[in-house]
Amino acid sequence: MLKFLILCLIGLSAYGQIFQYDGDVLVLNDNNINAAIKRYDYLLVEFYASWCGHCKQFAPEYSQFATQVKEAGQPFIVAKLNGGDQEKQAMNRYKVSSFPTLILLIKGHAVPYNGDRSASGLMNFVTQALEDKLVRVDEIDEVYKFLSDNSLSLLYFVKDSQQPELQIYSLASKIFPNLKFGYTTSAYARKLYDVDEGQIVLFRTFEERRKEFTDQITLQKLTDFLYENSTPSFEELDNKSYTNIFNKNTPALILLWNQQSYDTKDALKLIAPNIKKRITVVSVFSENYMLNQVSGHLFINTPTFPSLYYYKTTNEVYKLEGQITIENVMRFIHNANNGKIQRKQKSQPIPTQSTNVLKVVGDTFDELVLNSKKNILVQFCQTSNSKCYEPEFEDLAQELKNNENLVLAQIDLSYNDLDSVKFENYPGFKLYISKVTSNPINFDKEFSKENLLSFIQQNVKLANMEQNNSKSDL
Repeated sequence: MLKFLILCLIGLSAYGQIFQYDGDVLVLNDNNINAAIKRYDYLLVEFYASWCGHCKQFAPEYSQFATQVKEAGQPFIVAKLNGGDQEKQAMNRYKVSSFPTLILLIKGHAVPYNGDRSASGLMNFVTQALEDKLVRVDEIDEVYKFLSDNSLSLLYFVKDSQQPELQIYSLASKIFPNLKFGYTTSAYARKLYDVDEGQIVLFRTFEERRKEFTDQITLQKLTDFLYENSTPSFEELDNKSYTNIFNKNTPALILLWNQQSYDTKDALKLIAPNIKKRITVVSVFSENYMLNQVSGHLFINTPTFPSLYYYKTTNEVYKLEGQITIENVMRFIHNANNGKIQRKQKSQPIPTQSTNVLKVVGDTFDELVLNSKKNILVQFCQTSNSKCYEPEFEDLAQELKNNENLVLAQIDLSYNDLDSVKFENYPGFKLYISKVTSNPINFDKEFSKENLLSFIQQNVKLANMEQNNSKSDL
């Protein structure tokens, strides 16, 4: 019992922070994550939500994995953080947008895990991530081969292999697993490449072919340098940039183009290097196989070429109106960042009407509801709420279908934006009276067909129903 209390309740860090454990899993939150990062060089963190079914299914496997790590004496800590319910700062810091998300934190720098959710998969990932990745190339032929074999190579020109900064260099190599890190003690190589002892050079196959790191060597400064310079300022979207933008919620300028609008890329090429630290800039060709996926993220039903979008977050997308010029794009970014233009409304494609309930989307809400000449009772849904899709509302629509002055409609706010409509619980209902739609009547009782019918009868004259009832009385 004493052992259990020690494991589950305390672990006082050097920074005065008390850590709690759930079994062998360290429990993190917004208040203690920085202390944990300072104490532990390597933290494998699961960002989860208590309501997430996948998280619940994965929990026993993750707990078992944590015990295996502890028993094996591995040099990393297994942790978890409830980002879906309360710990929003850490979730935003690491741009977590789905659950469960697993991230290896190396001195606080994130290396995401994208493998299967198994103990063996996680162990392989962390073991490989923590391996020494430095390549020593002292012979000039080895230097040539190292640089020619890799499209992106970092080379550290050191005096000898005992240089203390190599430890920082080694840590950086673990944070950038797709980048090749080499070092050389060759004086001839220094002379050949015209560099001083202790200098680090990034050799690239795009834009400027070499970028020199000239600052004092700290992990933060070196990683900042690599984040800024290890990718092109402007490129065609691929799997890597897609993941970086949409899975990590990274702000991006996204140009949709076709062969006839190739020239529109020129303005972006000039702008990209100046905004790269803040905004990723990519293009998506009309035949790019990921066009449909990108269109979904940008709330586009029918792509047009050329067009430029500013993706800030999952629910904040802006479209440039006007020509794609340097001046217009810079003004567009400024206005979007300062709330001077409206974000693009999220909307599903306009559906085919096949039931008695009128299907409404973001792009048709004004036309079908606010500008309707009829009274409209709208059911506002969320996909995650199964009550929205119980048959009662459809049954009520069937019973009232002959009333010419009333329409029952439905919209899913999971996929359609309506800034003016907010509900704490779903489904929610509003009755829009013809010609006074700016002030709809809220339905505030428990959702049932009987309660809705009573609500409608109090507020709308149902002529056809009254006639039908009179006939049935006879």
